[in-house]
Amino acid sequence: MNKKYIVLLCLLFSQLSAPAQNAYFFPKKKFNPGILSPEAFLGYPIGSHHTRYDQLVAYFEYLGKTSDRVRYQTIGRTYEYRPQLMVVFSSPENLSRLEEIRTRHLELADPTRPMPGTGSMPVVMQLGYNVHGNEASGGEAALLTAYYLAAGEDPEVLDLMKNAVTFVEPVINPDGRDRFVNWVNMHKGTPLVADPNDREHHEVWPSGRVNHYWFDLNRDWLLAVHPESKNRLKFYHQWYPNVVTDHHEMGTQATHFFEPTKQTAENPLVPVYLYRNLNDTFARYFEEAMNEVGSLYYSKESFDNLYPGYGSTYPDIMGGIGFLFEQGSSRGHVQTSQHGELTFSFAVRNQLLNAIATLKASLAQRENLLKFQREFFSSAVTAGQKSAIKGYLVGASGDDTRTRLFKEFLLTHRIQCYDITTDIRQDGKTFQPGKTMFVPTAQPQYRLVQSIFERPTTFPDSLFYDTSAWNMPLAYGLPFVEVKSSSVKPGKPYGPTEPTSVPPVVPKSTYAYLVPATDFLSHKVLYQLLRKNVLVKVGFKPFGIQTSEGLQSFSHGTYLVPVASQKISPDSLHGLLTEIVKNTGVKIQAVRTGYSNSGVDLGSNNFETVTLPKVLMPVGQGTSPYEAGEVWYMMDTYVGMPVTKVELSQLHRVDLNHYTVLVMVTGQYPSDRNLVQKIKDWVSRGGTLITFKSASDWAIKNELSDEKIRENPKENTQEKTRLNYEDAVAAEGATLTGGAIFLADLDITHPLGFGYTNRSIALYRNSKTLLEPSKSPYTTVIQYDKSPLQNGYVHPRNLKNIAGSAGLLVSEQGNGRVILFADNPNFRGTWFGTSKLFFNAVFLGNKISVTGTSEQAQH
Repeated sequence: MNKKYIVLLCLLFSQLSAPAQNAYFFPKKKFNPGILSPEAFLGYPIGSHHTRYDQLVAYFEYLGKTSDRVRYQTIGRTYEYRPQLMVVFSSPENLSRLEEIRTRHLELADPTRPMPGTGSMPVVMQLGYNVHGNEASGGEAALLTAYYLAAGEDPEVLDLMKNAVTFVEPVINPDGRDRFVNWVNMHKGTPLVADPNDREHHEVWPSGRVNHYWFDLNRDWLLAVHPESKNRLKFYHQWYPNVVTDHHEMGTQATHFFEPTKQTAENPLVPVYLYRNLNDTFARYFEEAMNEVGSLYYSKESFDNLYPGYGSTYPDIMGGIGFLFEQGSSRGHVQTSQHGELTFSFAVRNQLLNAIATLKASLAQRENLLKFQREFFSSAVTAGQKSAIKGYLVGASGDDTRTRLFKEFLLTHRIQCYDITTDIRQDGKTFQPGKTMFVPTAQPQYRLVQSIFERPTTFPDSLFYDTSAWNMPLAYGLPFVEVKSSSVKPGKPYGPTEPTSVPPVVPKSTYAYLVPATDFLSHKVLYQLLRKNVLVKVGFKPFGIQTSEGLQSFSHGTYLVPVASQKISPDSLHGLLTEIVKNTGVKIQAVRTGYSNSGVDLGSNNFETVTLPKVLMPVGQGTSPYEAGEVWYMMDTYVGMPVTKVELSQLHRVDLNHYTVLVMVTGQYPSDRNLVQKIKDWVSRGGTLITFKSASDWAIKNELSDEKIRENPKENTQEKTRLNYEDAVAAEGATLTGGAIFLADLDITHPLGFGYTNRSIALYRNSKTLLEPSKSPYTTVIQYDKSPLQNGYVHPRNLKNIAGSAGLLVSEQGNGRVILFADNPNFRGTWFGTSKLFFNAVFLGNKISVTGTSEQAQH
């Protein structure tokens, strides 16, 4: 069959089928008959089948070639190499001068430039769909929205093309979407099965919600961990859209949510005009769209605008406005709900209607939106100038990697930051040039600066949709201080176009090399040496010694690489170290003697040989995909070491003797006696078991550890106040620790604390797990402070119980160790302040002695 015949068939099919689809999705709308509808292009009605991502991409490519209103473009690729689309829709005239429009629009975000005329300036919109891959109605709605914009011939569409530039990102999480789409299409019946118990409605772990590494990308707009987010943010800051939509799905029993959210959960840093004027104005358009087709909906009851890392909240703190839409989900093609049968096409239509309502409202509010954006950034600079805090100093002199990562984080969000010209000592901390960022408050991004540096502990509401704390210097584990005077003189500005730093030179030695454990990538260095069978020792005591750079002090955990004891030649060893430094940037020092000026000598028994670990992690149904993904991501990205992932249901079949480390993240683990005994025997033979949160509870309850769980005290029922039934959710929800940051004390002489230079550590906590300090004086590695809350909300009763509890314990079992984390040290792949604890547990867990002395030193 030739191509010409196929095209004629497609056009005929479109003429026969489009009216039925258009009558449902686009009643009384006119379209260019020369442009295929999604149904005609794909061969099935939208909503009757889930569209694979490659098909979706193909339709947008087709529109880019067929319609003069469309410019097809990509902004990057995902982990699984799927393209990320950001397709432009506007009039041919606007598309021909798109760069001019962009440059002019950026002047709104730059208060140093004169206010541009807004009379004919297009409003800029960004429609984003399907950040959770299994919330697929958004992706289908994107196809229909694209058709409406590319082929619509009604006056409202033509006016939109003339006065707006609209970007459509049809799927924010392509990898997750395809995982879900393959599942539901694979289980689709004929006829369709609406029974909620059918397998179609219960996708397997880890679900399509998450990306390749099992992260929730709707938490990553602020954190900017993954390429999907980094690519999007790079694009975002090239345009600063006025309006951004974020289309989601929720439970099958729900209806449809649109903003406003509840008032008590509004971000206090955002101008109230956005919530009381713009948001409420747009809500009238959403209301009208839903009323017109009789769809049930609600607003003002749930969700929040506090955390600036969602797709619907990041724009609020960037001079735009974000809108969250949550649609009850069929989680398949049709499912029975309390409202009757919920079809996929119904969910798609609601998403489409509110996307179009957003376009209409944005056009009507065009000048208000443009003027608001300029006022947002102008008022930010003014507020920063008036602030008692003139800026922040942040940076760690001993860890170039974490300091570099934080600088990249700031620059990702276009936050102005500068080097300093001289050493500055404040609040007991020393900040050095080249290792410090000064972040002034008087800048256009003042509100975001506030958000990532401030530490609020009181809030108008005690019920949170997600986290209540996101202080980023605490997350990165970096020292920082508030600057309240004008004494700090900024040096050169940091910028994204800085030349790549030259890796340190490794001086050649005939005796030994030393790798400080303070750099975050020191474990990456360690792994690359061990996998090449290089002998590496770790120091359990500090020392001072003459190096190629003079007399240097080295702390606990320094890695020693002797020259004479290796299986490779001195030249080969030096070449390997030089290559590793190029890959990591970690500074390695050379020594010509083993005799120390202070502390232990390099031949001391306080240096122990490190062996290459092999890690096994149970995953699958019953375990947290987020935490498992974080372990996988952190080991891949910052150590470069493979982790074997095995289905929890198959763990009883695995020969544990092939592995040295077993990592158990939060989960519901079986208390099967045979499995428990198998793990217990493996630990006794020398294995290292690492547990997080509820897995630590499980280990203690199943007698894999002798440590104790701290029980939550029961309320005194005689003092319990009688409450109304309608207040139950709020009252009980307030007792949950949804996410807050706490101060704790870390034993930096313990192998798990190697590489840390400050005993104070910030822990992120979002669980119920509480551990009692150990009876042994040496094995409570981390203990919560007596007044631990640093940032976020926690119920007073919980705070009292958290105070003084253990954050990290080590339990000796036979020849092995059980390492119990009360919290998750790798939270969202960005809690660099505690991930080093986990890396130490992996590499040094088998070196821990409960007595606190090294094994060799006891002989």
